[in-house]
Amino acid sequence: MQVINVNLDLINGGFLKLTLIFLSIVIVLMLGCTQQTLPANNTACTEEAKICPDGSVVGRTGPNCEFAPCPQLVGNDSDAHGCKASAGYSWCETLQTCVRVWETPCQLTITDALDIARNSDCINEGDVTDVDAVYNNNSKTWWFDIQATRLGCDPACVVYENLTAEINWRCTGLIVYTVKTANSSLGEILVDNDGYTLYTFTSDTEGISTCYDTCQINWTPLIVFDTISIPNGLPGEIGAFVRTDNTNQVTYNNMPLYTYVGDNEPGDTHGQGIDGNWYVVHPSD
Repeated sequence: MQVINVNLDLINGGFLKLTLIFLSIVIVLMLGCTQQTLPANNTACTEEAKICPDGSVVGRTGPNCEFAPCPQLVGNDSDAHGCKASAGYSWCETLQTCVRVWETPCQLTITDALDIARNSDCINEGDVTDVDAVYNNNSKTWWFDIQATRLGCDPACVVYENLTAEINWRCTGLIVYTVKTANSSLGEILVDNDGYTLYTFTSDTEGISTCYDTCQINWTPLIVFDTISIPNGLPGEIGAFVRTDNTNQVTYNNMPLYTYVGDNEPGDTHGQGIDGNWYVVHPSD
């Protein structure tokens, strides 16, 4: 019985050791699993590149897929924007980056510039067209014609590299006579700048026109877009008033002036006496 008891103790002791070893292995495995962390972000970054001021290129990286930092520029070789002059880079305000102009011209495309022009105050004066559009390399500006009329001027919408636009009237400064005199079969009369006869309408009153709609088709109001320039020596007074369509019509001694659609050549007076209401204007009137 003593031998049997000893063998049972050995067996029990061995079993206990095996149990302890097994439990140790299980605990180690459990601790390993609980300490394992998963990646915070397993999304692949897009393959994009960013040009740094020194000309190098960096891509997106890290858990948030942000661009890697550009190399730090040192010394006096870069401008206030970090553009490295020795590498040929300079700041482009339009593109908001450092560029080498022989590789990437620092200018707006004609499409982008036209869009800026057509969303600016330029359109208040007339339609902006890209026909004959010009880019000025010296001023870094786009110039677009405006379909507007102003005596002695050729208006344009100018788009700057800071993405703003304004009107440049491009006036020549030449003296333009809106009203002048000419000799005709009816004596000395008033004519417009192109020599066409000017008329008054008996239904009008001083500073007020009654000629609109169908009347205006045959009798064109003399409209002025800028300061009225007149020759010396006219005994009457040249002026202007605002019509209901917000245009400025020229007057002589406060009476509105018109040209007649039936006058085909300068000096014609075919409108004289029509309907007993339309008459040429003499300087002495």
